[in-house]
Amino acid sequence: MSETTRIDPSALSESQLFAGLSGDAINQLVAACEERRLLAGEVLFQEHDLGDALWIVQRGRAEVFKVVGPETDRVLTSVGAGDVLGELAFCEQPRRTAGARTTEASSFLVLTRDAFEALERSRPEIAARFYRNLAVILAARLRTTNDLYREAVAFGLEAAGVGALKLGNLTEQLREVTVLLMGGSQRRGRIVQFESTAAGHTLVLRESGGRTVMLPYHAVLGVEL
Repeated sequence: MSETTRIDPSALSESQLFAGLSGDAINQLVAACEERRLLAGEVLFQEHDLGDALWIVQRGRAEVFKVVGPETDRVLTSVGAGDVLGELAFCEQPRRTAGARTTEASSFLVLTRDAFEALERSRPEIAARFYRNLAVILAARLRTTNDLYREAVAFGLEAAGVGALKLGNLTEQLREVTVLLMGGSQRRGRIVQFESTAAGHTLVLRESGGRTVMLPYHAVLGVEL
């Protein structure tokens, strides 16, 4: 359920996305947005949707989640007032790599690509500052990406029972395994090297055709015999 209401720009003054912008510039950006109010548990967008809009949290909270199996997902992060969702897809316009949903009744400013491009043509100086602020947000989130990957991999390995498999022994015995990868693909072969460091897990796999591949920790969801 959603509805359109009048937007109060003053609520955005502390957001990093609007840092360094004048009151007039904020008003111009807000005028290009529409407000959507959602109840708790409603979906903003799904994984693989087209990334044609940026969502700015005005009030309430939302969480970003990744589907990891049938009727199973993992929450990657939670955001609150002043935060943004879908910024990477908004910049590049690919399919969304994760979904988002509310955790309580919330309101959002939604800025579509078409609306932003119209503002960019009429007020390029506002668009330039907006992009600069968006870059700062992206940089901050990229700094946490490795931690999120490590958590996701640890979750996947634990769920798959990999701890009980004793990968060191598998390496020594060169037993054939199936490695489950992000995106739903998989590799079959023998583990010839396994490393676990502060950066995460890395597998070196020798496939049946003799090809050797390195699988970085952020790509591995689990290992099956």
